[in-house]
Order: sequence, then C-alpha cells, then structure tokens
Amino acid sequence: MLSPPWSTMSRRPILIVAALIALIPFPVFAQTGGAKPGAPPPASAGHELTFGLGWYDYVEPSDTSISIHGAKFAGEYSGVFSIGGRRHWFVRANARASFGSTNYDGWCGPWLITPNSASPNGYALDIGDYSPCEDSGNPDWYLEGRGLAGRVFAGQRWAWSPEAGIGVRHLSNGLADVGGYRTDKYLYVPMSLTARTTIGSHGVLSLNFEYDHLIRGWQTTYQSKLGGGDVPATATAPAFTINGFTDIAFDQHSGRALRASAKIEMGRRWSVEPYWVYWNVGDSNVNYSAATFTVNGISAQQQLGFYEPRNATSEAGVKFSFRIR
Repeated sequence: MLSPPWSTMSRRPILIVAALIALIPFPVFAQTGGAKPGAPPPASAGHELTFGLGWYDYVEPSDTSISIHGAKFAGEYSGVFSIGGRRHWFVRANARASFGSTNYDGWCGPWLITPNSASPNGYALDIGDYSPCEDSGNPDWYLEGRGLAGRVFAGQRWAWSPEAGIGVRHLSNGLADVGGYRTDKYLYVPMSLTARTTIGSHGVLSLNFEYDHLIRGWQTTYQSKLGGGDVPATATAPAFTINGFTDIAFDQHSGRALRASAKIEMGRRWSVEPYWVYWNVGDSNVNYSAATFTVNGISAQQQLGFYEPRNATSEAGVKFSFRIR
C-alpha cells in the first residue's frame, strides 16, 4: 500500500515496508561413536548468542518504483536440544531482534479536491501527480521466533542436516514522528538443509540453504496516528482540511524466501557467518480506509481503496556467534 504523502500538510504519510528477515539455522550434528576420518567432529546440544550487521533493500517494481533501504543491527539466540537415544534427531528454538532506521527513495503525491455534486461539501478527495521524493531516519524493528526439528545424516567427509518447522515474525515500521505506523505479522514454514565438514586442523564449515513458504501475512497501517492538516487553496480549488483517516488492514497469502549462508567455526566457541536473504511477496487484497475532510466548514467522509503491492527484499550481512555450553 502506498499512502501518498502530501508536502503541504503537517505530516506526510509514507508507508514503509521492510520485509527484513536475517535468520540462519544453527545446525547440530551428533554422531554415535567416534567421528569418521575427514568428517566434522560431533557437536553436542547447546546455546548460541549472535550479533550481526546487515544491509537490505526493499523494492516495489513499477513505473513509480520505490526503494526502502538501510542498515540493521541484530541480536539472536539459538538453543539446540538432542532428542532420542541415538541423538540423531534434534529440535531448535530461535529468537531474533533486529533494529535500525530506513531511507525512502520513491514518489510522493499531494492531496487535492475535485468538484463532486454527490459529496456533502461538493468535493471529492483525490491525489495529484506524483513526483520524486525521499525521506530518511524512519525507525524500523522486528522480532522473530522459530521452532524447527531435524535429523543428522553423517557421511565420510560431510554431515547433512535437513530440518523444518514454523516461524512467526512481527515487524514495526515508523515515520520520523509516528512510531509504529505500520505493523506486519507473518506466519511461514521454513525448510532448510545444512552441509557440514571440517576445514584445516580445527575449523568447521557449514553451508546452509533454506526455503521459506509464507502461509499468511497480516498488515495493519495505523493511519489514524497521522492526524490531519491544512491544504492551501489553489487556482482550481479552495483550501481544505484533512481531519483524519481510519486504520486499514490487509491479508497476504502469496510469498516465499530464499536464504543462503556459509558459517565458519573457529574453534569450539566463536564463528563468523556471511549470509544472504531474498523475499518475494505478492499483492494483497484491496481494502478501504475512511478519510474525513472539510471544505468551507462542511465535512465529508470518503472511502479510499489501497492494497499492498508486490515487493522484493534483498539482504546481505555478516553474523558473529558465541557458543555457550
């Protein structure tokens, strides 16, 4: 949904969507008996703390394409627990928090009114021609939780670990003076495969590939937080006041993500992990928000239709982890 900002009012509603997720599975590989020559050493269940830095770019491709981008700092916890007597099966719990600010490069359109005899005040609310604009310093954060189960298959030189589970995400986008202007809630199914092998005399390399399937998304834009503002008269219309908007919600049912990472374990405690994430989410349904505006002292309410457009988000970064026994 693009809520077109207006340059002549006290606030400019720019909808900011940053479908930013940077979760890479923390694999556990457990073997019975001794490790085979060249195979990765056994790894017991345990806990891991992670911090990282990433850069992402959210794009809505169209004739008036927009980009929302910025750096994100993150903290993460992963806990892996062996199940079953032979310890080939495991479950993993993961929680992540990410925060930063976003910059908007795109298009803005001013609010205007046009004559309409069916309206109580004789006018209809409309949007003028779009022009390039930008905005910066908008707060952005999200919390995410995942639960997965997997199994270890140990080979001569490699160990393989498929896993799957369920994930939820809560994202909050804000404007510079309006915190939590928009929220996203996603329910999705992560499915991943990790391959692990020894490198050098003490290191371990883990390569991870993951596919996430969106089950459902819920978005809410709190347009009521924007309040209202005055728009001056033009050569074709009198001055008018926008009194406010009602909140609006959408559902999304089409979306998927691809993730890849390469984790290098330097000893038994520390590891470094470059990662890449790509999300692609389809159009939402159309929904309506009620806008109230006043012309010549007479107020009218009008329904405006919006939708969440198809979008793609790319993210790349690096994570540093410390393992706690």
